[in-house]
Amino acid sequence: MPCTREPIRMSGVLRSRSQAANCMASALRVTLAGTRLSLNCQYSIEWVSKPLPEGAYELSFDGKIVNMNYSMGQWRATKD
Repeated sequence: MPCTREPIRMSGVLRSRSQAANCMASALRVTLAGTRLSLNCQYSIEWVSKPLPEGAYELSFDGKIVNMNYSMGQWRATKD
């Protein structure tokens, strides 16, 4: 079944046990053609309001949470 792919941007908050910062994130939204079913994937962090130390974070936006890891200057989504 065909699907559409569109880049999206959202403001969110990155949180760890001792840190929190506002951020701008992006993702790829994949929608099944002819339905309202969609899935966001390929998350990335574009901007963070303050420098954060390396480690595990939760990206929260629109009532959703995505686990992220910051290491060697790069953000990566991690599996639950």
